[in-house]
Amino acid sequence: MNGTLSDACGVLLAALLGVPLVLLPGYALGTITGVLEFRTLPPGRRALCAALLGIGLLPALDALMIQAAGVPVAALANAMLGLAALRPALRDWRGPLDRPALALGALWLGIVSYALIDLDTGTALYQPLTIIDLVKHAALTRAIVAHGLPPVDPFFARPERAGYYYDFYTLTALVDWAGGRLVDGRTAFAGLAAWTGFALLGLLDRLLAATGLARDVSPRLLRRAVLLLLPAGGLDILLVLLDRAASGFWIPIPEWLNEQVVNWPTSLVWVPHHVAATLAGWLGLLVLAERADQAQADRRAETAAIATAGIAFAACAGLSVWVCLGTVAAAAIWLALLGFERRWRGVAGLAAAGLLGAVLAAPYLGSVLANRADTGGTIRFAIRRFGPLEQIYGGPGLDLLRLILLPMNYYVALGVFAGGALLFWQVVPRREAHAREAGRLLTICAAAGLLLGGFFRSAILYNDLGARVVLLAQVSALVWTVLALARTGSGTRLRLSGSLGALLLLGYASTLYGFVGMRAYPAADHPQFAILNRHPDIDRSLRAAYAWAGTHLPRDLVLQASPLPRRVFDFGLYGMQPVAVADREARLFGAAPEAVAARLALVAPIFDATLSAADVRRAAVAAGIGALVVTAADAAWGEPESWIWRTRPAYADPRVRILRVEDLDD
Repeated sequence: MNGTLSDACGVLLAALLGVPLVLLPGYALGTITGVLEFRTLPPGRRALCAALLGIGLLPALDALMIQAAGVPVAALANAMLGLAALRPALRDWRGPLDRPALALGALWLGIVSYALIDLDTGTALYQPLTIIDLVKHAALTRAIVAHGLPPVDPFFARPERAGYYYDFYTLTALVDWAGGRLVDGRTAFAGLAAWTGFALLGLLDRLLAATGLARDVSPRLLRRAVLLLLPAGGLDILLVLLDRAASGFWIPIPEWLNEQVVNWPTSLVWVPHHVAATLAGWLGLLVLAERADQAQADRRAETAAIATAGIAFAACAGLSVWVCLGTVAAAAIWLALLGFERRWRGVAGLAAAGLLGAVLAAPYLGSVLANRADTGGTIRFAIRRFGPLEQIYGGPGLDLLRLILLPMNYYVALGVFAGGALLFWQVVPRREAHAREAGRLLTICAAAGLLLGGFFRSAILYNDLGARVVLLAQVSALVWTVLALARTGSGTRLRLSGSLGALLLLGYASTLYGFVGMRAYPAADHPQFAILNRHPDIDRSLRAAYAWAGTHLPRDLVLQASPLPRRVFDFGLYGMQPVAVADREARLFGAAPEAVAARLALVAPIFDATLSAADVRRAAVAAGIGALVVTAADAAWGEPESWIWRTRPAYADPRVRILRVEDLDD
């Protein structure tokens, strides 16, 4: 079957499976808890809120269920929970179809598919730029389906489990398992990315209502403002043009020219787990803010809010440890303010929810600490880098310049949302903006996200802390900008000043450029991206070879391709068997760097033509490898007398062979 058609069908089925596994359970959770005024919402907004509750709560609950009883039991539990909400959900959907909403949903699913599926021409396979992260998403999903939680390390065969934030992949694992052979880790991930986008709309809807700042604004005007702003990015397109003038190359990922602040559409297709963590953290804070605003105590409602917030905080920790740090910082600031104001009911509720979240997240946190070799010194103080500055100056006083230019750095990164936030504070008095706790939380979360992202960085491979914790502030900036546009508009029309309109157009250009780059990156010929899809014909053959291996070889057989390239992707995108060592970044899931280096030194020479079959077998056995995947790109392939051609293959086509290690002496 054509790879593109297979992937497209898989994404569609994965998205449909999100209804019984995410949306309907979200309905049930909303009905049970009654949080966020769920029972009184109109049907369309209730559906968005259900998506928010499903994405924000289920990862923590499903992680505990999978760890206790396995993926099938967790999938059945989700389905049974959703079945309980089927009747009220069908009652909501009984009215006339909202065709514009369905069209927008279909458009969003098409955008997700564009960013994440392969293009198969029949002779070559063209992979999207997103495989840089998609390999991790697919491999971890596969590991959970096969081995449960905590997941095995999909990049490095070792007795310890992976030390990673895995809660988002509990949902992708359920979808993967439920979809059978029609869905795999990649397409399950794409389907959940689409649902995370719907959940983001649910959070924005509930936040705008909870602040009380849009009471006099037409709902249609609010929707227009949200949809107008969501596609916009920062001013990265300007950095792209500067870099093009300086280097002569078009860089396919514009956010790489600065410390990342990634626009919403790009974040949703690249790292929806971090977006989901942002939704979960905000959900926990929001349900508590809803109760804190109530003058009269309602013990049942407060218990439901504390339980919901505790589950959401646990999910936030398991979805993204970096976003969780920002949520903890925001909660600590809010707790201090509530204590200063002697609002002890709010203090008790927040403290109880935090304690419950810590208890529920304990199994996950314990696995991270137990299964990572690099848990010490993972965060350090560092002033946020500013790309344009780093290109022209690297001498003494660089940190001072970074500090001075930090506001400009954030303005460039946020673009129209920085302008919109400034406009909001010009038209809305602080007393009104903070009249409700949700409004005050917008300021608190913005401060926590920007300060942590501005003055701290993570030291594990990349600065994920600086890139992801800012998502909390991006929610605040988006809400402020929506409110600023809506409050300065009239009737059903939005008014954009010249400067804000220019920022919006530049933001669109930044987002559009990044999405074009996801497919057009080979044409850019940028040396940094030469590792990707170097041989489309071989990648197509590898996809077929891994599909064959998934049905003809034991699932626990270690299947090893060459780890020599700086990054290797096909094993994780398409493979079902474990790998001895993926590539030089095989320590992503917590393996010790020295162990990765030793394994690479043992395995890499196998794919060199100078070794004999006996030497290859000895090295493979020492690394625990059961079969080898060799391709026309490997050095040993081009030597007619090499072990590749002297061994009977288990699988062969003109570009790829799979050889069992036990056959190497033949």
